[in-house]
Amino acid sequence: MKAPSAVGDLLTRLDGWLWRRGICHMQILPLLRNLLLASALLLLTGGALAAPGFGSAVLWAGTGCALMTWIFWELARFFLRRSLSDNGMAVLPLLLLRWGLRLIVGAGVVYLVLVVGRASPMAFVAGLVLAEIIALASYVRAGRR
Repeated sequence: MKAPSAVGDLLTRLDGWLWRRGICHMQILPLLRNLLLASALLLLTGGALAAPGFGSAVLWAGTGCALMTWIFWELARFFLRRSLSDNGMAVLPLLLLRWGLRLIVGAGVVYLVLVVGRASPMAFVAGLVLAEIIALASYVRAGRR
């Protein structure tokens, strides 16, 4: 089944945008594209439903999905710029430092969502799990092409 031209054009433009930002691996590109689209869809739908008082769980699921998208994005950018085999173990301290900083920012987001925003923990975890499922399915599908 062929995608409508508007959807196909959106996917092509999003792929080009990711390519210009250094995401050029043929299996990682669709993974990040699909995660970005799912995060945007959940955040926009959740924001629209939460404004009149409905469906704040969708917004928190979108926040969890967006957090996982950001983590995948940063890891992909790091490994696509320099691999561990190029410099051996010399880049490992940099990788650990970046991972630690990402963990601190991620913990801050989780704190803001759960404590300040009083989000449902299950909705937030559902967004995290959904992002993992989308990432794995996208990777498997891209590997079969």
